[in-house]
Amino acid sequence: MNIDKAKRAFSIAPLVFLVAVGCAPPPSPAAHPTVFDSTPPTPSIAVTPEMGSPHVGDLAPDFNLVDEAGQKVSLASLRGSVVMLAFVTSWCPFSEAEQPHLKELADHYRGANVKVVAVDVKEDDAGYQAYRARVAMPFPVLRDTHGDVVTAYTPQGAQPDIRDRSLVLVTSNLVLDPQGRIAFFTMADTLHFDARLVHARRAIDHLLAQADTVTP
Repeated sequence: MNIDKAKRAFSIAPLVFLVAVGCAPPPSPAAHPTVFDSTPPTPSIAVTPEMGSPHVGDLAPDFNLVDEAGQKVSLASLRGSVVMLAFVTSWCPFSEAEQPHLKELADHYRGANVKVVAVDVKEDDAGYQAYRARVAMPFPVLRDTHGDVVTAYTPQGAQPDIRDRSLVLVTSNLVLDPQGRIAFFTMADTLHFDARLVHARRAIDHLLAQADTVTP
């Protein structure tokens, strides 16, 4: 299934399918992205061990992708820092809704031992540039052109009915500890969407607090 077909499929799918997949076609230009923010009191649609690996506690799969400047960025090179990892696309309205908050998160933790990385999932040049053009991101936006990286992060039991595994984690967020292990991992919940990344920030704060309590 290519992205155009995926968009058409989302446009006719029932609501329960949209909740499961986590994304839908872009809203009309009059719609404001923040209408999607209805942060739940606790993280929802968390990736659990029952879904398979990777999940919280697992070592995050390494990758080596190209950024907007054509420079290769590996996940391994970020070891030693807390990492916020976001899988995004230009066409998902939930990716659009959280995009300014990703920037705010990066700005908030500037100077702390936190690295933010967005991975654009399986888009052509136009889609990738459309995502980048919306908000000036102060961190790398990497290109997963063929969807291999996002597929490596997709547990087998996460939405098993979705054939194109590269679509399952669109607008999913992970927080990795300084050792590269997954500390937080959720898929987008379209009914209770955490656009402001409240729960991801709490996970980051928890890891930073842990680091502060470690005796040298």
